[in-house]
Amino acid sequence: MNKANDDKVFFSHLQLPLGFEKTDPGDLKRVLAFLDDRSSADTPIFFSDVFSWFSGQSDAWSGGRFARSISTLFSDHMISCVMDGNTYLSHHSSIFLEAPDQWARIQIIPRKRLSVEELEEVVALCRSILGMDCLADQDELTRFLIGCLNRWKSSLTVFSSLAEAGRYPGAADIRSCFSFIQAWQSIADPFDKISFVRNAKAELKSFCDTFVRLKNFYEGGTARWDSGRKLLEKFIEFQSVIERDAEATSDLLKLRHVLEMEHPWNELGAMDALIARIKPVYERIRNERYSLLQHDTLLQIDRMIEAISQLLEESHARSDLRNVALVELQKIKKAITLNKPDSHIFKQREIAEEAFEKAQDVVLSHI
Repeated sequence: MNKANDDKVFFSHLQLPLGFEKTDPGDLKRVLAFLDDRSSADTPIFFSDVFSWFSGQSDAWSGGRFARSISTLFSDHMISCVMDGNTYLSHHSSIFLEAPDQWARIQIIPRKRLSVEELEEVVALCRSILGMDCLADQDELTRFLIGCLNRWKSSLTVFSSLAEAGRYPGAADIRSCFSFIQAWQSIADPFDKISFVRNAKAELKSFCDTFVRLKNFYEGGTARWDSGRKLLEKFIEFQSVIERDAEATSDLLKLRHVLEMEHPWNELGAMDALIARIKPVYERIRNERYSLLQHDTLLQIDRMIEAISQLLEESHARSDLRNVALVELQKIKKAITLNKPDSHIFKQREIAEEAFEKAQDVVLSHI
C-alpha cells in the first residue's frame, strides 16, 4: 500500500476533520459511487481496496484526502465498518484511519439504499405533503430533508420566544412540532431518516398542517391578533351597555373566546367579521357616553366661570384681573366645544378643575 512518509493523517495525535463542510462533496460522491458499484457484486469491501483504488487514479488521492472523505462519511452515518465480526460506530473512525496496517481486515459497509420505487415514493410524498420539490437522488434527498428540519427548527425557535411569553397562542402546538422534529433528527442513519417519510405519513401531514398554521400566524398574523386584543379591551369598557344588544353580546363573547383559545387557527378568519359587527355598536355607545360627558363638562365649566365672575364682582376687580382669572377656563370651554367628544374630555375636565382652583387663588390674593 502506497503512503507518503510525511502524510500526517496517519499519526495518532491528529484530530481528523469531520463534516461535509470540510470535505469536497465531489469526493464524497465518488467514494459512495465506488462503494455502491462494489457492493452490487455482493463481495466484501475493505479499507485497503478503497484506498488502493483512489490512490491509483490519475489524481492519486493522498492519505489525508482519503481520510477526510472516510471520516466525513462516518460522521454522517453514510458508512459503517466491521472488523473481526464487530460493527463500529462513527466515533471510532479515527482508530481505523490511524492504523493503515489493519485496513486489509476492516470491511466497509455502505449505506442502505432505497429502491427506485421507494425513492420515487418519498419524493412524491415530499412534493405532496411538504409542498417542496427535491431530486430523486438518495444523497440529495437526505440533504434536502436535513435542510428542512433545520429551517423548521429555526422558525419554531422564533415562534416559541413569542408564544411562551404569553402574548400569542400556539405554545402547545410549537412544543408538539419541536418534539416531532427532534424525534426525526435523532434518527442517525440516512436510510432510516428518509424512510421516516414513508413510515410516518400521517404524522408528517399533521405536523406540516400545524407548522403552516403557525408560520402563517407568526409571520403575518400577529399584528391582527394585537389589534383584536386592543379592540376587545375597548369593547369591554362598555360591556355592560353593549350587552343590551343581543347580537353584539353574542359576537363579543365569540371574539373573547377566539382570543383566549390555545389553537385559534380555524377561527382567525371570523375575527374580522365579529369586530366589524361589534365596532358600530361600541362606537355608538362610546359617542353617546362622551357626548353626555361633554354636555356635563361644559355645564360644570359654566358654573366655574359663573362662580369666579361673581367673586370678581364682589371684589370689584379690575378688568386685567378678570382676564387673568377667566382666560384658562374660557380656553378649555372653547376646546371642549369645538373638538369631537372623545376620551380626552376626562383630561380636559381635570385641567378645568385645576384652572378653577388657580382662578380662585388669583382673585382672593388681590382682595
